[in-house]
Amino acid sequence: MKIMVTGIGGVGGYLASVLCANYAGVTLIARKKRKDALQKNGLILHSDYFGEHIAYPRITDNPASTGIQDIIFVCVKNYSLETAVSAVLPCVADHTIIVLVLNGVNHANIVRKLIKTGHIIDSTIYINAAYNSDYSIRQMGKFARIFIGSDNSSCNEKIHTLLNHPGLKCHIVKDIQVELWNKYITNCAYNVITAYYESTIGEVFKKPQRLTEFRILIEEAYAVGKGLGINLDANLIDTIYQRVAEQKNKDTTSSLARDIIARRQSELDTFSGYLVRTANELNIPVPLSEKFYREINQRIKEIQ
Repeated sequence: MKIMVTGIGGVGGYLASVLCANYAGVTLIARKKRKDALQKNGLILHSDYFGEHIAYPRITDNPASTGIQDIIFVCVKNYSLETAVSAVLPCVADHTIIVLVLNGVNHANIVRKLIKTGHIIDSTIYINAAYNSDYSIRQMGKFARIFIGSDNSSCNEKIHTLLNHPGLKCHIVKDIQVELWNKYITNCAYNVITAYYESTIGEVFKKPQRLTEFRILIEEAYAVGKGLGINLDANLIDTIYQRVAEQKNKDTTSSLARDIIARRQSELDTFSGYLVRTANELNIPVPLSEKFYREINQRIKEIQ
């Protein structure tokens, strides 16, 4: 079986580590300094959940040279999606399964326009992982779970068998859009508010006003999901609010906040941008989400 992973950051690197621990024939797509580091040192994982691992998969910056793949995991940031998918197109045949592991809710529509063959499986993953300066992967916490789904039950079963190993719990769900939106709504509040205040969630929650804002962001994102017809649980707003407000580790932030603080390219448009545009199309008011989106964007422009 030929398996490819593109996007060897925290999430992609962790998935690749689990795959390499269980299968031969894994190829990673990496470029420049990351490619050099992986070729020299291997794929190194420091994990609270899976332990210490090192693997030496094939590394290439030319996906076409690897030939047709059986399974391709796309784990890039949304702003790199079209470039990443275009690069792996020569590796896709009718039988190839493309597993999308991204933030957001609309990436499958983008990929379907680019890939005319193969099978697409969407997913959402819950994990706290990032890459270090030496391109090793650090995973924090005693959990890593992924939800997958598509209209092809055979492909779903194949990916479940591939991923459901020690270090990763994989679940097949009937309606992947519900799972995508469950996480997306959380991110539209958690990622955005930590980015807006450029701080940890603990610092955000020290002020009652910000707790109120956090709940409003959840409510606005929930309203948009319902407006699109997503079958969201009636208690989801309370569930998300309580889970985050009551979490023990408050010294955490989000990938969006880290990117905004560093003034790097970010997925702000994946969260606030898409939400605000969709809300406007549906005539659903989301004033706080609009305010945060506008002001974070303005902050970025002033630095550039």
